Amino acid sequence: MTDHPQKENNDSCLFCDIAAGRLTTPGIFWEDNDFMAFLAIDPNTEGFSCVIPKKHYDSDVLAMPDEVLCRFMVVAKQVAQILKNYYADVGRIGVIMEGTGVNHAHLKLIPMHGTEDLKRGEWHPYSSGPVQWFSTYEGWLSSASGSLADPQQLKELASKLKALSLGGK
Repeated sequence: MTDHPQKENNDSCLFCDIAAGRLTTPGIFWEDNDFMAFLAIDPNTEGFSCVIPKKHYDSDVLAMPDEVLCRFMVVAKQVAQILKNYYADVGRIGVIMEGTGVNHAHLKLIPMHGTEDLKRGEWHPYSSGPVQWFSTYEGWLSSASGSLADPQQLKELASKLKALSLGGK
């Protein structure tokens, strides 16, 4: 997302302003009483969209109340279907919910152009391109594969995560 002025007051954040109609965006194409979807003003592919709740929630989507998050995901699924139906060459919609550009919960929907075979039920893997590794967050997410991990390191990390999931420390 491009740089947008951020405001400390949650009542006047960028997405709250759009939801309330105080700020216009030309690409609103779906909304109900609680959520809306609009085309990004700074897309990296045609149809790149944002889905937001009209009520302000901070940008860590996974910290939203479960009932709101569940509805949010169902809405994103509905909006993704609109995009898939519109684009003949799109058989899959990518979803990103990093939330580091605007402090208002939002899901990014990315039409994956050139995947029309998936629309026809013809699944095959797509190469994720060059190997990448990120030690820190770069301001964007990538689904590209990294080098193969050491199985022993994976086992150790999984063990530590499992201990936390079981209430251990």
